[in-house]
Amino acid sequence: MPQALEELYSLLIPLAGDKLILPRLSVAEVMGYARPLPVRGSPDWLLGLTTWQGQEIPLVSFEGLCGRKIPERANRTRIVVLYSIGARMDPPVFALMTQGYPYLVRVNASVLGTDDEDSYSDDIPVLCRVHMANERPVIPDLEAIEEKLLSSLPKQRADGARDSTS
Repeated sequence: MPQALEELYSLLIPLAGDKLILPRLSVAEVMGYARPLPVRGSPDWLLGLTTWQGQEIPLVSFEGLCGRKIPERANRTRIVVLYSIGARMDPPVFALMTQGYPYLVRVNASVLGTDDEDSYSDDIPVLCRVHMANERPVIPDLEAIEEKLLSSLPKQRADGARDSTS
């Protein structure tokens, strides 16, 4: 019988007034901020398309997705490229704007617990908030973010078809 995973390397990702926590393996890359190309008719939280490995990928403001004010770009603003969970994104990645450098943490049962103080409505892409040492990061619902992206991106971007006129 395989041994249970006792420790998980994760990234704490700074946002405006909050932090996300994600498994390290869900992150493809952390890169410097580059101004995204706008997507016509998209919601405010979809900041545009940014270039990653020669491909245009959607850049999201998590704060905006949660109905909060979208932060301005600052000197420490970064872009975190995340692998998509489903098979419908093409390429199978999307990006989040951060408000600082993500940093690596080791998570295990002795330092992690659920935090029941916050409750989130169904339209907010959050699974839960956790209590970890001196931090209270949020676990984002990556599937919900992908669904919002798929419904907000132009059809050819969401289903992988390419339009030579774009």
